[in-house]
Amino acid sequence: MTLGEAIVLGIVQGLAEFLPISSSGHLVLVEHWLGITSADLVFEVAVHAGTLLSVLWYFRRRLWELAESVAGRGESPDAIAVSRGEILYLAIGTIPAGVIGVLFKDRIESIFADSHVAASFLMLTGVMLLSTRLRRVGDRPLTIRRAWWIGCAQAVAILPGISRSGSTISAGLWQGVRPALAAEFSFLLSIPAVGGAILLTIPNAWGSGRLGLPHLVGGAAAALTGYAALRLVFAFLRGGRFALFGVYCLLVGALASLLLR
Repeated sequence: MTLGEAIVLGIVQGLAEFLPISSSGHLVLVEHWLGITSADLVFEVAVHAGTLLSVLWYFRRRLWELAESVAGRGESPDAIAVSRGEILYLAIGTIPAGVIGVLFKDRIESIFADSHVAASFLMLTGVMLLSTRLRRVGDRPLTIRRAWWIGCAQAVAILPGISRSGSTISAGLWQGVRPALAAEFSFLLSIPAVGGAILLTIPNAWGSGRLGLPHLVGGAAAALTGYAALRLVFAFLRGGRFALFGVYCLLVGALASLLLR
């Protein structure tokens, strides 16, 4: 892998991991167009580590509050209760994707090699994002049931072309969860998801190659663009323009389907 390819793939991973446009789908398509045929597992670990670093830094204050609540050192009993409740919801929301990832990882990875599948699912993501326009903006809190269904949406997003952030935020919006809260929960939910993906990949990556400059540069590009993507998603949610990402997914998916014929 050249340095230029590493930068491009790192940028794609960072942007598409948190923008609701599917990082897996975009990586499959970009790798197809760049002619990258062999998977570099060390690079995969590097770019996932980059996106993990970006979300940890973006939510560092909230994560610190959650850690303090576990230790019983919150600002008030009510704040501690809210934080501990969110930790419970994150644990519940992580279960579906964790089970699917462990039991069906190899079978799902075989699908990732098909760029036609990624293009089709990318269009499905577009329809899903546009559908949120049919739901009035709600102000409901998270509950165990809502966290579970958001987690199920994350499990479906293991498929290439189905956006993890798009599916989880959309699931929250459809259940009437406040947009900012749905996004925060989605991105916090990505921490165990991305961390788990790294842990599942490390055993196969161990001994398959050595960490080099392209891996470091790709990881750094993913971290920087991932942080920018997080800020952009919240800006679009505040402006009521979240569904516009659906238009992008439909256009890119349709264009990719035509070019892959």
